[in-house]
Amino acid sequence: MKRVVFGLIVALLSPVLSLPARAGGAGTALPPFEQVLERAEEGDVEAQVDLGMRYQTGEGVARNFMKAIGWYRKAAEMGNAKAQFHLGTIYFNGVEGVKQNYAEAGRWFRLSAEQNTPAAQYDLGVIYERGLGVAKDETQAVAYYRLAAEQGYAPAQYNLAYLYQEGRGTKRDQAAAFEWYRKAAEQGLVAAMHNLAIAYFQGNGTLRNDAEAYRWTSRAAIAGEARAQYNLGFMYEKGAGVERNVAEAQRWYLRAAEQGNVEAQADAGRLYFNSEAGRINAKEGVRWLRPAADAGNKDAQNLLCGVYVRAFGVGRDDREAVTWCRKAADQGMVSAQVDLATFYMLGRGVEKDEAAAFELFLKAAKQGDSKAQMNVGVMYLNGTGVAENYAEAHHWFLTLADRGDPRGQFNLAVMYANGQGLERNAKEAVRLYKLSAEQGYALAQYNLAMAHLNGIGVEIDPTAAVTWFRKAAEQGNADAQFNLGIAYARGDGVEKDLSAAAEWYAKAAAQGMQKARQALAGLPKGYRDATQP
Repeated sequence: MKRVVFGLIVALLSPVLSLPARAGGAGTALPPFEQVLERAEEGDVEAQVDLGMRYQTGEGVARNFMKAIGWYRKAAEMGNAKAQFHLGTIYFNGVEGVKQNYAEAGRWFRLSAEQNTPAAQYDLGVIYERGLGVAKDETQAVAYYRLAAEQGYAPAQYNLAYLYQEGRGTKRDQAAAFEWYRKAAEQGLVAAMHNLAIAYFQGNGTLRNDAEAYRWTSRAAIAGEARAQYNLGFMYEKGAGVERNVAEAQRWYLRAAEQGNVEAQADAGRLYFNSEAGRINAKEGVRWLRPAADAGNKDAQNLLCGVYVRAFGVGRDDREAVTWCRKAADQGMVSAQVDLATFYMLGRGVEKDEAAAFELFLKAAKQGDSKAQMNVGVMYLNGTGVAENYAEAHHWFLTLADRGDPRGQFNLAVMYANGQGLERNAKEAVRLYKLSAEQGYALAQYNLAMAHLNGIGVEIDPTAAVTWFRKAAEQGNADAQFNLGIAYARGDGVEKDLSAAAEWYAKAAAQGMQKARQALAGLPKGYRDATQP
């Protein structure tokens, strides 16, 4: 199943909008409220900030956002950077009694940022990057992210890395992106760990290093990042950066799937049908494939189609199979288009419709699917589901033949041999039969043998005919088995051997060939009896 893995996290990190935290951490003993209030009323800026935090968080006092704003504003207007930052977060987020106001948030973030508050610089970067309350300006965003990043602020390091990676607001620079992701990852920022792993895996801005990709993917996965958990499953399944372990791959796919990761749900479902991941469990496989399919994952939809056709863990249901196959086909999945076309050709799960089958085969053929190209060529050749068109048939068979496809070479040879839509050319037919036959295609081996036997497009050569009859016969081609029997019976191109003749007649007869039964019956009884089990 072809699938995209190791996709980068698309969204930039959001502004820092958590409630204010105290330097001493949770549990730090606070001065009595009355004491802080008295100091604040006397103009003590730190006390004013303290009161603002208490009213904002409800710490030791009833929560009151308006009073929090009032005390923050007093301190902010005195130039306190912390108060300015907290005011900015309140206006950015909006709280009870205070409407969201990006312009006001930006004003206070800017004042705090000018005093080198990294969180304020970062949030100001977000404001410019998204155009919130200001004209969108990614160059300004980069400048503010850089100010915060250079002070070691991990979220800013991450966003700066992302903008370098995408070439937004600055020249694309994968090496710079890698370095900033690394700095943020080393501080424990999970999103940065994930993207750093991808950089190592893809060789973006650094030398490819699967072992480092595995190390950082593991760290992000253990920290709960669903995309990293999915990627870790992929690495275990493919043996990339770690010893291959399909059971471990399934464990990580399931952890990501349980968080709602659709790709992981699809792959977890798939591996329940793979004995390498443990005991096959079709019921669990379907349980995980269905939500992924319902979410639009075309791989899961296509797998569900196969499940219902083959009755894996569910009753066979061709109509249900067609439903899922159609969903995948409508998303452009080539293999699903081919399968759906086959349903229409056979009339399984849907009313037989050769014209609909042709259109689906044609879609897949134009995307390079060799099976579809073969079917389109045959349908043009025979006028099945579309008007007969030898020129189009020739085009599709030639497309296949030029890629070395033995079936395309064979069908093109047949067109030259029969003069269908082009001048009859036995020599060209023999050349193409030989190309196909040398790749083991039994029908081409048989036709090439007949050409050598009858001198069509090549000199008569019974020995060569026997060689090619044998190759096709050994693959079970009944006509070749019968003709090889004739060669042994007559000693034509091979030493006469009635035992061998009887053996090959018997093989062809066992496939229902009446003339082979008659030829076998014409041999002496002892030879006939020797072929009986």
